Amino acid sequence: SEEVAGQIRDLIKDGKLQSGEKLPPERIFAEMLGVGRSSLREAFNILETQGFVKTRKRQGIYVSNLSSSIISDPLRKILGEDKQKLLQLYEVRKDIELASAWAAAEHRTEADLGKMKRPLEKMEADAEKSVLNLCDDLEFHLAIAQSSHNIFRSHILKNIFDISDEPLQYVKGIMTSEKDRTLKLLEQHRNIFLAIEKQDPSLARNRMAEHLIWVDQKWRVFMQEKNQEV
Repeated sequence: SEEVAGQIRDLIKDGKLQSGEKLPPERIFAEMLGVGRSSLREAFNILETQGFVKTRKRQGIYVSNLSSSIISDPLRKILGEDKQKLLQLYEVRKDIELASAWAAAEHRTEADLGKMKRPLEKMEADAEKSVLNLCDDLEFHLAIAQSSHNIFRSHILKNIFDISDEPLQYVKGIMTSEKDRTLKLLEQHRNIFLAIEKQDPSLARNRMAEHLIWVDQKWRVFMQEKNQEV
């Protein structure tokens, strides 16, 4: 059962099973792994103890969010006391996203493209109505990080999004205040996707940089307003 648990851990570490993803039904998953159902059940117990999966009553077994509150809670406290640190947080986000775009263009699979395309299509449908669902936007960015096939990038980025909810909501408000801005945002996301689809790392990184520079301007407006409140 420890060996089976190791197989599942590897799937999580390799990004083939994502945070929050529901695992297949027991019978199907056992067949996929080529193991017995009793061994699989024992593996689930081990993984739950280790914090890799979580059982939800009447819903099934899900991959845990490996972004830890041990990290995020102290950072939230720091940001609450000093909003200027948000600029440093955004710098880290840029570093991760630029590296992710490059690596995703190198390593992406067809399945990865599908994970990027789903939120992008939702954004396309909403853009004409000047609507931006922040969840779709963040899902797109996380899908790129996951497509880089580096588990640390995707989990660190998820943590950054979790602790910067206030500025993200503010930027979303600016983006959707005018239809032209919403369409511009959509165009930027589409260009990033197309560069990754073409497997052009340099172009993907440049497209991501263009997008993040634009967002950075809005982020700084948020910072200025917060400073005026003090």
